Amino acid sequence: MTPIIFEKVLKQTSQGTLLKNITLTIPAGSQIGLKVTHQESRCFFNLLTGKTRPTSGQLVRNDTTIMANLTTDAGYPQLAVSQYAHLFLKLSAHPVDLAAAQEALALHEVWQLPLKRLSQDQQQRVVLLRLVVLHPDLAFLENPLNELSDDGIQLYLQGLTYLRQSGVTVICTAPYLEELLLVSDTIYRYSSTGLESVDLKPDTPDTTGPAIQPTQVFKIACKQDDKTIFFSPDEIDFIESINSISTVHVGNDTFSSTLTLTELEAKLQRFGFFRCHRSYLVNLQRIAELISYSRNSYTLILKGHPAPKLPLSRTRLEELRTLISF
Repeated sequence: MTPIIFEKVLKQTSQGTLLKNITLTIPAGSQIGLKVTHQESRCFFNLLTGKTRPTSGQLVRNDTTIMANLTTDAGYPQLAVSQYAHLFLKLSAHPVDLAAAQEALALHEVWQLPLKRLSQDQQQRVVLLRLVVLHPDLAFLENPLNELSDDGIQLYLQGLTYLRQSGVTVICTAPYLEELLLVSDTIYRYSSTGLESVDLKPDTPDTTGPAIQPTQVFKIACKQDDKTIFFSPDEIDFIESINSISTVHVGNDTFSSTLTLTELEAKLQRFGFFRCHRSYLVNLQRIAELISYSRNSYTLILKGHPAPKLPLSRTRLEELRTLISF
C-alpha cells in the first residue's frame, strides 16, 4: 500500500472538537499504536476509512483497503469456525493456507465449534483469522487485548505476528500505554496539542553507583485542585509518565506530581521503587507476577483489582532478578 498521510487534521462536530492537529504518516508494513479514548479512536477510524471528512487539514489514503475489529463488532454466532473461515475465503482474492492459519492462531481445537461457544480469548483470534483470510492493506484493531486472559494475550500476540508477516499494516488503539507496548512498534499519545511520539528506546541501567538501601522517611506531594496531598511510598502502586507529567497511581485513584519520573526515581529508589520501563516506576512490594508473552516481551502484574499490568524492559530484567532474587 502507499503511505496514508494525515497533515494537521482537525475534526469537529456540533458537540465540539474530537481530534485536532493530527499529523501522522502510516507506512506500509508498520505496526502503530495510538493511546486514545474510545471516542477519539472511533473518530480516527471514521476519518481513516473516509466515513467522515476532516473539518480542516489534509488526509491522503488513496485506494487503501481497510478492515477493522471494533469493540462493537458482531459476529456470526451460529457458524462453526471452519464455516466462518470458508465464508470469508469465498470473498477473498488473496491465497490463504487455512491449515497454517489455523495452527498459527491456535484455533485447531475449536475449528468445528460454533462461535457462540468460544471464549473471549478464542473469539479475538477468530477476528484475526478473518483479517488473515481477507488480507486488507491495513487492519484497525480497537482495544484488542481488553478482557483477554494472560494465556489469551500470549496466543493473540502470536496470531498478530502471523498477520503482520503476511504483509498487513496494523494500527491498534487503546486507552492504556502498557497494552500498546505489547502490540505496537511505534506508539503515539493523543493530547490537546496533537499526537506525541512515545520514546521506546531501550533503557540503560545505571550500574556505576552503589545500591541504595531504605534509610529514611519520605512523602510524595501531589496536587489535586487547590489541595496538596502527601503519600507515603508504601501507599503508591506505581508512577506513570504521561505527556511528561508524572501520574501517581494509588489504588484506583491517580494524582499528578510536579516532579519528573527521573526525579521521583532518585527519591524513591531507596524505598523499593524500580524503573521497570522508561515511562514507569513501580513499587516492588506491589508486584504479584511476571509474565513473558514472547522472548523480548515482559509484563509485571501488580496486586489489586483490576490488576494493573506494567511493561518490563528487556534490559531491566536482570536488574530485577538481582533485586528480588528469582
